[in-house]
Amino acid sequence: MEKVKEFFADKTSKMTKNDWIILGIITLIYAVISFIRLGSFTNPQTFSEYRQGESIIIEVEGDAKYISKMRHFSGEDTGTYKLYTSADGTEYRELATVKDETVFFWKDTSISQTIKYIKLELTTNIGYIGEIGLYDQDGNLVGLTAISEKDKMLVDEQDTIPETISHMNSVYFDEVYFPRTAYDYLHGMKAYEWVHPPLGKLIQMIPMIFMGMTPFAYRLMGNLAGILMVAVIYVLGKSMFKDSKYAMLAGLIMAFDNFHFAQTRMGTVDSFLVLFIMLSALFMYKYLLLNKEDPLKQKLKYLFYSGLFFGCSVAVKWTGLYAGLGLCIMFFGKMIKDCIQVRKFDKEYLKIMLACVLYFIIIPCAIHVVCYLSFPNIQPNGVYSIGDIFKQIEQMYTYHSTLVAEHPFTSNWYTWPIMQKPVWLHVSYPADGMKSTIVGLGNPAIWWVGILGMIFVAFRTIKNTKMEDIFMTIMILTSWLPYALIGRIMFMYHFFPTLPFVMLTIVALIQQLDKLTKRNWIMIAYIILIIVMFWVFYPVTSGVTMTMEQVKNFLWLKTWYF
Repeated sequence: MEKVKEFFADKTSKMTKNDWIILGIITLIYAVISFIRLGSFTNPQTFSEYRQGESIIIEVEGDAKYISKMRHFSGEDTGTYKLYTSADGTEYRELATVKDETVFFWKDTSISQTIKYIKLELTTNIGYIGEIGLYDQDGNLVGLTAISEKDKMLVDEQDTIPETISHMNSVYFDEVYFPRTAYDYLHGMKAYEWVHPPLGKLIQMIPMIFMGMTPFAYRLMGNLAGILMVAVIYVLGKSMFKDSKYAMLAGLIMAFDNFHFAQTRMGTVDSFLVLFIMLSALFMYKYLLLNKEDPLKQKLKYLFYSGLFFGCSVAVKWTGLYAGLGLCIMFFGKMIKDCIQVRKFDKEYLKIMLACVLYFIIIPCAIHVVCYLSFPNIQPNGVYSIGDIFKQIEQMYTYHSTLVAEHPFTSNWYTWPIMQKPVWLHVSYPADGMKSTIVGLGNPAIWWVGILGMIFVAFRTIKNTKMEDIFMTIMILTSWLPYALIGRIMFMYHFFPTLPFVMLTIVALIQQLDKLTKRNWIMIAYIILIIVMFWVFYPVTSGVTMTMEQVKNFLWLKTWYF
């Protein structure tokens, strides 16, 4: 016990060797968990483009065979096809209509006939197919030959056809937008998703250059961002609470939150948004800790990184501006406080102000411009100049401000902390009576305790005005309350940028309870609780296959549906 106390003895805001050891262990544990069944390393990489009226003819090798079903993989754009079968290649009989409902997705179509040929005729404007597989009555793939040269790309990667269709090999939820657009960037096609700035998709594109359009590739960068978020909250916790054990608690809370786990393993751009917000807040907090006597160079360094990551967050999604408002309030609050204390506004403040114009305005704008001009072929119009970028921004604003839509999992901003309506992200049925589901659901021991943490910090902010309490309160309010003014549909995942700061309020609450009891048993008990609850909800936040009855056991609230 004495050695443990000695290990956690440091009471400063600086990271020590022991901190890096603890941080390394937590990050490694989470990294291992997060990479388990992240996504398949293989999927078709060659696609054929078809136009309305074009046909695909595939021949079964050898004699005619009984074919139970067809499995095919859609490409960058969906199509609708008429499916015909033939025993001799001369007379074809229409069997079904095959409609691709989403991109980069495996789909099964029942055939249940003895045939020699299948023909697919596109009835919509455009369609892409990556691979086609036919199964015999025993569920085995049969050998195929393409009639035309163009169709050969549909039977050249038979080893990529999966045994079962699942989240492991197909896109789900908003992956229909972001990886698809990253694929467009990589292949010089018109960028499909244009209602958010490009940076997140550009980051997502990087692994695709080396690994192709596979689920593992388009989820990799988001998962790495989720791992880095664990490290950032540890460093931020150490800066705020000046105690390694509470920094450790902050890291563990994020590492064992099911929502953070589910959201960052999905191929969307929210992971980058939250990571950049956290980094920007971390460096602003380090700036807030500095005194008037500290070197100007150090102050400018922290402000530069804060502005840089703020710019990156806004270049992923505009909601980074909400957190930027919090940074602005704290920056000017510190400056006003310092001026009152020294009773003058000297040249150093002027230098800092001018530097911040560069760091928080010019550099973020430059990041935006570079991101757009690096890939100008963005719908609905190209962006080949600064003027085009302004047109694009205007269209983005019009889209978000006038959006009228309905969705079964939309929820009001004030219901997010209680997780009234989590977003159901994916479902598949691998076998009769079995279900694999992924839901954007938080760890109840974190989210519901986080409500108490927010209340505690809010009251303490009014009473004691500690810097860490003001910091948490401002970041929570500015990243969350703006949604009260938004009229369009919203979802629980919009609370994601607020979540790290809610987690820090839990650490503040546990720290206070430990001081009152003069023991660490509350923190230890809480760590055990969040780990247990993480594993309890792990199956429905990772896509583990269960029975239908087992899934029902997770529906703790009447409003939960998945």
